[in-house]
Amino acid sequence: MTPEKNDDEPDPRAILAAWLSGTYRRFNGQLVQGKTWDDDTRYRYELALAAWPTATRPDQSWFAYIGDLVWHFEPLHLSDWASRIVNQDGSEMSEAARGRAVSAVRSFYKHCEDDLGASRWNLPARRKLVGSVKGTSRPPLTPWQMDALRTAADRYRGPMPERARLATYMTLAGLRPGQSIAVWVNHIARDNQDGPTWRLPAKNNAASAVAAAAKIPRPVVWALDEYLPVRTHRGPDSYEDRGPLLVSRLGRGLDRMTFPKLIRAVAASHPDLEEIAPGLLPDTVAHSPSPFALDEDGPTGG
Repeated sequence: MTPEKNDDEPDPRAILAAWLSGTYRRFNGQLVQGKTWDDDTRYRYELALAAWPTATRPDQSWFAYIGDLVWHFEPLHLSDWASRIVNQDGSEMSEAARGRAVSAVRSFYKHCEDDLGASRWNLPARRKLVGSVKGTSRPPLTPWQMDALRTAADRYRGPMPERARLATYMTLAGLRPGQSIAVWVNHIARDNQDGPTWRLPAKNNAASAVAAAAKIPRPVVWALDEYLPVRTHRGPDSYEDRGPLLVSRLGRGLDRMTFPKLIRAVAASHPDLEEIAPGLLPDTVAHSPSPFALDEDGPTGG
């Protein structure tokens, strides 16, 4: 029997927003302030739980799926949801990605239990909820495909070609999408004895945290020199000497939905990559052998 919705039940979206903001009040009245969330985790949690638009459906988030049963669901509901979610381009999602989405939901309800004193759902372990997904492994690109992508970036004549070339080169150098869109102009140092360096976003840390300075791969420096003179900075989102490096025509930093589209547009311009371009993921490129390896004396810092 399906339970009826109680109008007095709390708003799950408000609870999520307060939790991810780092300021909320526990069930015993204690105020929690200053909990640190890195941008990547906050983004994934908001996506999986509250708003997850894709190419094939307006919203496949957990809240949209479960509706009025948000406080009355069974583990089977979570397993069914996990089996239905897809990547933002509509392609099949990997088992690891499904697992991360389920972990976000489980963490939300654990917060509701531990901090808000809500009833316990006794959710099974993630591996029992997700199960296995067949045929979703994505092999890395071959060296010739990586060379073709580099060539495509050099010859790309679509919108804002200098930005497209730099974004592609950063991905070819091994930077993941989250790193590329989080690089700030003011974290790039040009006047160094050993050449230009940048400080990339630190993994699993606060949004403002950056790692130690790392040498920028020489080909990326060339792309950077072409892009900076035409970078369309505009306050308050970006400025000439600070703010996100990769920006839109309005000066706003790129997001995680725009970045893959940019890399795919570059790949689609090359006849040898045209077939794989629609489903190409920047992460796949970043984890493939870099064509810049022979151009460098040291690591990229990614």
